[in-house]
Amino acid sequence: MRLELLLHFEEPFLIPYNYPRSLYSFLIHGIELGEEGISKRIHTNKKDVKFVASRLLPLGKVKKTEKGLLVEQGRVRLFVGSSAWPVLEALVNGLGSGLGELHIGERRLLEAEIKTAKTPKRLSGQRFRTLSPVSVYHNNPPNGFRSWDLSPVGQPNSPFEDESVVWKELVFRNLREKYLMVHGEPHEGDFGIEVFPRNVRSKMFRIKGVNVRAWEFEFRMWGDEEFLRVAWDMGLGMRNTHGFGMIEVM
Repeated sequence: MRLELLLHFEEPFLIPYNYPRSLYSFLIHGIELGEEGISKRIHTNKKDVKFVASRLLPLGKVKKTEKGLLVEQGRVRLFVGSSAWPVLEALVNGLGSGLGELHIGERRLLEAEIKTAKTPKRLSGQRFRTLSPVSVYHNNPPNGFRSWDLSPVGQPNSPFEDESVVWKELVFRNLREKYLMVHGEPHEGDFGIEVFPRNVRSKMFRIKGVNVRAWEFEFRMWGDEEFLRVAWDMGLGMRNTHGFGMIEVM
C-alpha cells in the first residue's frame, strides 16, 4: 500500500540536495508520535518490515540555491509505502498529532493532507523509474574489504568483471529477503529486470558520514505479481527508508 502526502511547511522551505538523513528523521519521528513501539522496531531491527519513501517533490515555484531547492510556498508531495498497514497507520496518526512539532531543517510542518495512492493492477512488464543505491563489500588487497556502489549498467573502473550481473543478483536477493519478511516463507519463482542504459544517471549523497552513490534509471521487471508487489510496497534496492528505491510507473 502507498500513501500520498501533501505537506505544507513554514516558508521559506528548503529541500536540501543531501536530503536522505533529514527525510528519514522526519518520517521516523512521525511514526514515533503515532506508535513508539513501531518506530523502535523500524530503527533497530534490520530484519523487520519497514517502509519506502520517495523524494520530497516540490509544488509551485521553485528556486535552485547553493544548498537545495527553495520551495516558495512551502508545499511538497511525498509518497510513503509499506506492506505493513500498522507502519502507515502510525505515520498517519503521527502526522495528525505532530503539526507544529515535526520539522525538516528548521521549518515546522503546518498542514498534512493524506490520500491513498493508486496501485497498478499489473506490475510485470510495466515501465518504471527509480533512484536506488546498491552497495556491496569486496576484497581489495592490500587494503582489505571496501564498499562499492554498484551501477545497474556497470562502470569502467569496476572491480567486478560484469558489474550489472552482480547488481541484478543483489537486487533479486534483497527482494527475496523482503518477501520473506512480509510473507514468512521464501520466494521460489523467477525474477527478471531490464534497465534502459540511455537514461541512467548517478547522484552522490552523504548518509551518516558515508558517501553513497545512487543511480536513477528506467527499467522493466517481470515475475510473479505477488513478488513484484513487494518491490512496489517496500522499494527496490537498499536504504529505502531514506528516500531511495520507490518505483514510479512511467
